[in-house]
Amino acid sequence: MIKLAMQKVHSAMKKAGMKSKMILQVHDELIFDTVREEVKELKPLILENMEAALPLPFGVPVIAECGEGENWLEAH
Repeated sequence: MIKLAMQKVHSAMKKAGMKSKMILQVHDELIFDTVREEVKELKPLILENMEAALPLPFGVPVIAECGEGENWLEAH
């Protein structure tokens, strides 16, 4: 599921012409190096594409969260 999400997020970022980069995957998390001006546009793009990566059976929702900070600790 995370690999599908990575592909969808990357494609959406590329289509939007973003300069931010997806730099790391840690278990079920994706880490981005973002351009500050893109953060407000990038967060909903990430959430939308992660939650829609693979629809689960019986309408079970996929819920993603998004944090931000100068480092991984601050983002949590």
